[in-house]
Amino acid sequence: MSSTSCAPTDRLLQTLKVQVPGVTDAAASLQLWNVVDEFLRRTSMWKYEQEIPLDVGVSEYPLSLPADSAIVRAMGVSHNGMPVASAASLSAVSSSLGRLAPEQTFPDGDASFAPVEIDKGPTNLFTYAIYRPDWVTITAVDDNLAQYPLKLNVALSISKGCLDCDCGDWQLEEWMFDMFFQDWLDGTLARLYGMPAKPWNNTTMASYHGKRFRNAMGLRKQETPRGFVFGAPGPWRFPGGWTR
Repeated sequence: MSSTSCAPTDRLLQTLKVQVPGVTDAAASLQLWNVVDEFLRRTSMWKYEQEIPLDVGVSEYPLSLPADSAIVRAMGVSHNGMPVASAASLSAVSSSLGRLAPEQTFPDGDASFAPVEIDKGPTNLFTYAIYRPDWVTITAVDDNLAQYPLKLNVALSISKGCLDCDCGDWQLEEWMFDMFFQDWLDGTLARLYGMPAKPWNNTTMASYHGKRFRNAMGLRKQETPRGFVFGAPGPWRFPGGWTR
């Protein structure tokens, strides 16, 4: 037996070279990277959880993400076992005096109370937002909130720095290369077959594998909140009950 160790991407790249005769290593690697990035961004399959200790009066905190990863979106944030609402999810009216709660406004947005009754004290709404990569912004922290860390669950993708990496795994967990092998193979074949002015160009095969890849992403996106549990119920909706 050979003692040479294989990188996780080797099986994919070797299969691509068999199915697309003449393709260069550089072209296959680049299109595979593009497919993995698109797949992770659309499905949110690569999830990462982090705890952030809070400090009184501090509203911005850096995210400590895995090496060679890039944040895609926040999947959920909790504090002391309770979910934290995002700043964008609150239906509030902004003004120069602060925020007006929905129940304090008319449908057209005007205030429904006399100006003399405005409470100019600090708001007790605890929210978060990610306005720039690798940083989370929250409302001002007091002594009570600082007792517990903020827990973030985010979806990640591979960073552009992986394009220059010869490690062969792009910092992804090895199980991903096994579970998503066919998905990533279809996506890369679709891109390679669709490249114009190449000897391996084949529009029929590009369409075939492209459809398989899009269908696979739709399935994986549904699996993301279920955790690969067969038959796990989806969210509860009225009317109808549990959805699958």
